[in-house]
Amino acid sequence: MKSVLAPLSALVLLTNPARAQSPLLNSGVLNLGLAFPASATKHIVLAGGMTCATTHTGLCGDVEIGFEGKSGFINVANIGYSVAFGPNRTTSLVPRVGITAVLINEHVANSMFVGYDAAIGLRHELPSQLACRVDYTWRHYPGFVWPIVSVGLEIP
Repeated sequence: MKSVLAPLSALVLLTNPARAQSPLLNSGVLNLGLAFPASATKHIVLAGGMTCATTHTGLCGDVEIGFEGKSGFINVANIGYSVAFGPNRTTSLVPRVGITAVLINEHVANSMFVGYDAAIGLRHELPSQLACRVDYTWRHYPGFVWPIVSVGLEIP
């Protein structure tokens, strides 16, 4: 467990918004997702966290903790690069990589898995200052992969 917390804590500290005007984690996120492949379609994920603003171009953090309805909890810490474009830079593309951990509550011998993930998100700021987002996250754990497609809202 300590081996999981140390890398996640380090990544969160690197993206801490308390650092001099850091835009890396200045928006709240609420995501609803569905895990794939078809054999895992009962895996609905609800997650909340922090990310950079939709209109930001540059390094971007993405930290989430979520609940996977069937099995347990998911933690994700990512670092990526946001590229804002379009009129008034209201749309952005964010490829990112990071560390992921899942705690599965199915009474198996090894119920804590730590792995890595890669993701890409497309975000668009709405006139109300909220932003909508669509993400594809490919999570790789020892012995299995867990791709997730999610939609969500960002709150500045």
